[in-house]
Amino acid sequence: MVHDHSMKARENPQRRGLIAGLLAALFFGLSAPLISVFSREGSPLMIAGLLYGGAAFGLLMVRGVVRQQQQESPVQRRDLPPLLGLTVLGGMVGPICLVQGLTLLSAGSASLLLNLEAAFTLLIAVLVGREHLSRRGLIAAGLILSGAVLLTESSLHGATLQGSLLIAGACLAWGIDNNLSQRLSLRDPLQIALLKAIGASGPMLLLALVAGGSLPAWPALVGLLVIGALGYGLSIWLDLLALRHLGAAREALVFSTAPFVGLLFSLLVLREPFTGAMAMAAAAMVLGVALLLKEDHSHWHRHQTLRHAHRHRHDPSGGDPHHSHGHPAADQGTGHLLQAYWHAHEHEHAPIEHEHPHVSDGHHRHGHSDRP
Repeated sequence: MVHDHSMKARENPQRRGLIAGLLAALFFGLSAPLISVFSREGSPLMIAGLLYGGAAFGLLMVRGVVRQQQQESPVQRRDLPPLLGLTVLGGMVGPICLVQGLTLLSAGSASLLLNLEAAFTLLIAVLVGREHLSRRGLIAAGLILSGAVLLTESSLHGATLQGSLLIAGACLAWGIDNNLSQRLSLRDPLQIALLKAIGASGPMLLLALVAGGSLPAWPALVGLLVIGALGYGLSIWLDLLALRHLGAAREALVFSTAPFVGLLFSLLVLREPFTGAMAMAAAAMVLGVALLLKEDHSHWHRHQTLRHAHRHRHDPSGGDPHHSHGHPAADQGTGHLLQAYWHAHEHEHAPIEHEHPHVSDGHHRHGHSDRP
């Protein structure tokens, strides 16, 4: 019974990350075809600014609901450089490229092409971030990438090529953004998402107005704000939770379901035609996602001393040996009560060697060439 309880305690974070990632993918997947409906209502800069303005409003409402229920580690000064990078790349460059690309591609094609984000995120996470993927995981990434290539095979000239390159540029920006976000995933995800939304929307709206742009008519304005609140604000917050529990590489596989949501919406609601290229691309991508979902990673590994601050709780059964530390003397009166609940403070992890299923999250950034 103790063993089963320990296994469940270790599996719960990944399960939470999976649910959060799938919900993030659902909200974002619906946003791409919906944005295409309003893509000609203003400049790409204006539309991207409104989307992140809606994201900021949506996140402020979420904050009002969950703020008192969360105990998180706030953003610190040393987090500002990566926060600035993910705000510029993920909050400005990516959306502007996406909106401009949507004016040159059908909603269904653009939705499937968004799978490039997963490929870029995986490659950066493995090659730069030292996250680990098995041979099966790398094959799956190749299938997803080949599906994206199949999609654009008949679009290698003229304006369609330009649209494909713009979507690819947006995906590259978001791939870098995802890896930067993963490095900050132990901080308060709601705070990071809100800072990103405000930091991206303000400059873009100001530049759009200075350049002579004007706000779209109120139906389009309200529509873009609502799409931004759900497809960007809520989605970014949930995606940060997924990054915390899954790592950037595996978050990419979960989030790669987003384009399929957009594709189904464009086919069923917008009545766009389903081509043979889409069918072949979808088959390759579905197979890639299926392979990634079956990937399992477990081996004997060594943890070095690590000191950091993040949201955690203590498992009385010993199922989570990463958080078996005590609390400062000032907290002794309530420390035994706090340990059973989620709380955040700076703490130190002692060196430990053990074996259990894990992913490349904030506690498992070890290499794989130094196994004992």
